Amino acid sequence: MGAILRLLPVLAALFFAVPAAAQPLRLLIVSNDFVLPGKVEALRPLAQGAGIEIAHLDVTKAEGAPAAWLAGAGLVIVDTPRPGDRATVAARLGEGLDTARIPWVQVGGGPPAFGHLPPDRARRIAAYYANGGRGNFAALFAFLSGADAPAVVAMPVQGLYHPAADALFLDAASYLAWGRERWPAGAPRIAIAVHGGTIADLQTRLLDTIVARAEARGIMPLVFWFDAGATDGIARVFGSDLPDIFVNAGHMQNAEARKAEFIALDRPVIQTLTYREGNAGDYAVAASGIDQRLVAPFLAVPEAWGMSDPLVIGALDGGEIVALPEQVDLLLGRAATIAALRRKPAAEKTVALMFWNAPAGDKNLSASNLNVPASIEAIAGALAGAGYDVPPTSEPALVAGAQAMLGALYRPAELDDLLARGLAVTFPISRYRAWLDRLPEDSRLAILLAGARPEDHWAVRRIDGEAQFVLPLMRLGRLALMPQPPRAARPGEHTHDVKQVPGHFYLAAYLYLREGLGADALIHLGTHGTQEWTPGKDRGLAATDYPFLALGDLPVFYPYIQDNVGEALQARRRGRAVTVSHQTPSFAPAGLHDELRDLHSLIHEHELAEDGPVRDATRARLVEAALSSGIAADLGLDRAAIEADVPGFLALLHDHLHHVAGQAMPLGLHRFGIAADPDHRLLTVMQQLGDDLLAAAGEDPAEARVEGTALLDSGAARWLRRYLRDGENPDDIPDETRRALVRRAIAQDRLLAEPGELEALLHGLAGGFVRPGPGGDPVRNPDLAAGRNLYGFEPDKIPTPAAFAAGGAAFAELLERHRAGHGGAMPAKLAFSLWSSEAMRHLGVLEAQVLHALGLRPVWDRGGRVVAIEIVPAAELGRPRVDAVIQVTSVYRDQFDGFMRLLAAAIDRLALLDEPGNPVFAHAAATRARLIAAGVPADRAARLAALRIFSNAPGAYGSGLPDEVIASDHWTDEGVLAQRFLDNLQYGYGAGDLWGIAGGEVNLFADQLRGVEGAVLARSSTLHGLISTDHPFEYLGGLGLAVRHLDGATPDLYVADLRQGQGSLTTAARFIADELRGRYLNPEWIKAMQAEGYAGTVELVKVANTVFGWQVTAPETIRADQWQALYETYVRDARALGLDQWFRSHNPDAQAQVMERMLEAIRKGYWDAPDETRATLAARFAELTGEPAVTAGSRTARDYARSLLAGFGLGAAAPAPAPAPGGGEAVSGQVMAPVPPPPPAGDWPWVRFGALAFILLAVGAGAIAQARVFQS
Repeated sequence: MGAILRLLPVLAALFFAVPAAAQPLRLLIVSNDFVLPGKVEALRPLAQGAGIEIAHLDVTKAEGAPAAWLAGAGLVIVDTPRPGDRATVAARLGEGLDTARIPWVQVGGGPPAFGHLPPDRARRIAAYYANGGRGNFAALFAFLSGADAPAVVAMPVQGLYHPAADALFLDAASYLAWGRERWPAGAPRIAIAVHGGTIADLQTRLLDTIVARAEARGIMPLVFWFDAGATDGIARVFGSDLPDIFVNAGHMQNAEARKAEFIALDRPVIQTLTYREGNAGDYAVAASGIDQRLVAPFLAVPEAWGMSDPLVIGALDGGEIVALPEQVDLLLGRAATIAALRRKPAAEKTVALMFWNAPAGDKNLSASNLNVPASIEAIAGALAGAGYDVPPTSEPALVAGAQAMLGALYRPAELDDLLARGLAVTFPISRYRAWLDRLPEDSRLAILLAGARPEDHWAVRRIDGEAQFVLPLMRLGRLALMPQPPRAARPGEHTHDVKQVPGHFYLAAYLYLREGLGADALIHLGTHGTQEWTPGKDRGLAATDYPFLALGDLPVFYPYIQDNVGEALQARRRGRAVTVSHQTPSFAPAGLHDELRDLHSLIHEHELAEDGPVRDATRARLVEAALSSGIAADLGLDRAAIEADVPGFLALLHDHLHHVAGQAMPLGLHRFGIAADPDHRLLTVMQQLGDDLLAAAGEDPAEARVEGTALLDSGAARWLRRYLRDGENPDDIPDETRRALVRRAIAQDRLLAEPGELEALLHGLAGGFVRPGPGGDPVRNPDLAAGRNLYGFEPDKIPTPAAFAAGGAAFAELLERHRAGHGGAMPAKLAFSLWSSEAMRHLGVLEAQVLHALGLRPVWDRGGRVVAIEIVPAAELGRPRVDAVIQVTSVYRDQFDGFMRLLAAAIDRLALLDEPGNPVFAHAAATRARLIAAGVPADRAARLAALRIFSNAPGAYGSGLPDEVIASDHWTDEGVLAQRFLDNLQYGYGAGDLWGIAGGEVNLFADQLRGVEGAVLARSSTLHGLISTDHPFEYLGGLGLAVRHLDGATPDLYVADLRQGQGSLTTAARFIADELRGRYLNPEWIKAMQAEGYAGTVELVKVANTVFGWQVTAPETIRADQWQALYETYVRDARALGLDQWFRSHNPDAQAQVMERMLEAIRKGYWDAPDETRATLAARFAELTGEPAVTAGSRTARDYARSLLAGFGLGAAAPAPAPAPGGGEAVSGQVMAPVPPPPPAGDWPWVRFGALAFILLAVGAGAIAQARVFQS
């Protein structure tokens, strides 16, 4: 028997050498779905010519046992191009090949392997197959048929391909020599990187189309492959014959080498992908153009290498990838415009710049923590310095021009004046119509049906006998400034509304920039605009999706704040942008000011005093000061609670003051490309070094930070200044720890002093490669460089093991806090709000809290990727599970859908797990019953009842709540706001096909939110709190609003404060109170904003708007005394900062908007302000809005102010106004009462005199009362 077995290889060899005439060899090619059937189909004619039958088996789709798959095969070739493919196929085949005793050869994914074949024959088969190409495949089949076969021709390790050439080219020089007469002189060069296997496997149909369409445009295509193992593999192919742009059409390896080589080659790199989930028709209707499993390897990783503009250029057709012509044209169009940037002289280039109208208001332009006018001035100066035809300009001129242009968007009648002043241009409707007619029918009809005819638009005028759009635009030589047009009829509407097709004016403005102005590039200035949020796929967009329709081929450069990576990725993936990260403002410790400083001094006086009358009196003063200043309320304490334990209160108060003082406070705004003041940089470096620096300098960190910006006078600052400013050598420091600190300080200060932002922007505008870089919090991550094309954390690694552990500790604290406030009871259901930028900063700590709540845990592979989520057994968990409703932002949905799918699958299993202490099962059963009662089939009801993850509809962005809240004159019932929030975020994201579905007549989001006892949001940014942006009240406040609407009471609102170390848990009310104290009521924060001029005024508007947003969504988070403090600071200027003159000098409309928010809080019953406050506020607002240049203030607010002035008088107390919907805290004070009808007209001057006298008396009384608070 052994002898027979030894003869088997010989017999097999004879079998291949002399095939039986009656039974041709059956060759089976086994692979996973990475190898497409098209490859086998390309080989079939060659095989048939040699009398060989060929078949293909995809193990990912095969059913049954491996023995059945392999039956009848005479030879098996296992085709596994990548190691992962090899592992997948091996797992599916198991021992099948050896058991079947069929000769086999494995090619790819590692060294060749074989079985049941003589080694020399196996290696020759593997060599033919691996090297590929028509010649080698023909020789392989001849060899297998027993005919004479030529030797293997090795596939070169690098080369270039052209379908019209008879052979491959080894380098660019030989390729260019071959095609010298083929392309026009000076043709743009686009180099398309592919895997050599694409050429070897005869899978060139997509490439052939790209080549043909490129040449039809006059572009020179260079399809190449290279030695991925070489650090200079690409450079070896091209030598000095570099292209204008690279395109990656493969799966590149050797990350560090490629990142470095891209920088060295200094050419933009575009990432392309193919749609393998279906054909062109499937791609057209898909919500996502890039499957979730491809996000990490084909989006996140290439972005980290610096690749941009991810484009889907092909789809499946008959088992092979074919071109999507309109997508290929997108690629080639962008390549041509980038080549033009490289080749056109700077003086001949035209650059457009769009700025944002934010917040709503005709005098407001801003971006996140960026001084927009000053940044435009800096950009204009840099362009001029680089040779662009751009004249000098000034910040005041820019503000005046920008406000005039914005005014015409709010008051269209002013367009004519703009045109006369040279601040507008015209664009014929006929050209816009011609563009519309070139669009696919579906797109054209959607735009036309979304509104009125283009000719009827409010921005259209008949000029020279032709209907033309009048577009606001300010020319500075070849730099054109334009406010981004409103997406819909009115400014501020539908900013993130997927249902709203961009209007004619919006699309015409972008079209004008491309075809009318002839812009070579577009700068979208600051975080963020609207183009990347218009309707379309979440990623892998089609040419007909609105972000691409609006932009066309125009290169976009997008200065973006480095601390918002999540939304920056949307700009990259949906906006076709190259981001240029910019620094945040500088930071200083908030310190203690005014009443806080006095409280701190009293504490120290009390500590130093001996027992006796003096100590007792000081203690009494402390208690009174804490109560009158509102600090006690910040801590949630009243007089009774304080007097029950005064020593404990004083210790708590001291710690709290240190906490407030130690908060990082941003100093003003950043100016693009301009380094901060040296002292501000020094303060930032001190924040970055933290306690280590202060301790090394022999200072108590907590006490040192009490000084705030005066920390510059500390010993630690003087010591650092010697090395950072005075040039002393740190090598002379004998202590190693102190020496290391100074070296870190020098490196960090250098990063702050050399932002490199303008340089990166200019380099991109010159057609160069903008280096990639991570974003994040500059205090927590001080090594961040600016001027980078931002990339994010790999999404499939959320949560990391460390984050999961930290999340466990954080959830334990949450449970302890909840039980302490609810009589020891465990929560049955909590809500969590997950954000993309937060996840990228904390790496999944809040996601980990969700998992711990549910009793789940991740399973990681060796690379740290989460591959599964498993249920923790009840016995091991040791407590009841807590049901979780997870609200995810639309950006999170787009970027972390892999984690969402794993979590949804685990929750599905929990919903079926009938065990004690599992509320997921109980709640799912109740929801299932309600759905069945509503007519949903039982099986579907069971699946829908398990949904716990909710967001917008696929492709939709934002809840719409911030704009609705601020438009407070348009609603009277908070229930309308709550219902809109629930409607917009009602789409459930579950396992399988339950992705982005609504429950029909049953709002599943609302159903699951019933009974929520607490909601949690994470904040991990030093820059952003709960007031610095409207998103926290939009989502955490929105959850509170929705639950109050459903259950009648706001749930506990918690913030996982992850800004430092392991983090801590606090309430939203406490977080807001601390943020108000540390920043927005802080004279140093206000002074820094005053130094920003116009831009600073807009930031105070944002503060008032956001406080109002919290007041509406979660009334328990804002107290009346906090409104009063804002009024005293921003309107009465109780801190003597000269605010009134500052507003009047730079932007009086901003002060009117601040007052309007306060009046609205009063009008709607949220704030029962004292009489003197109402009187003064109304008078100041009426005076300000009476000025012709001030346009702020809705009709409702103006009428209300007038009604206060007309009806306010001294008299008996009247019934208190009806409470605001959802509550609101009242304060004591004079109550407004109606006065008798006005006297005859002849007596009116006396009435005016009396009213004025009363107002003056009220103001004086208020001043005396407040002096006690602000001046101790």
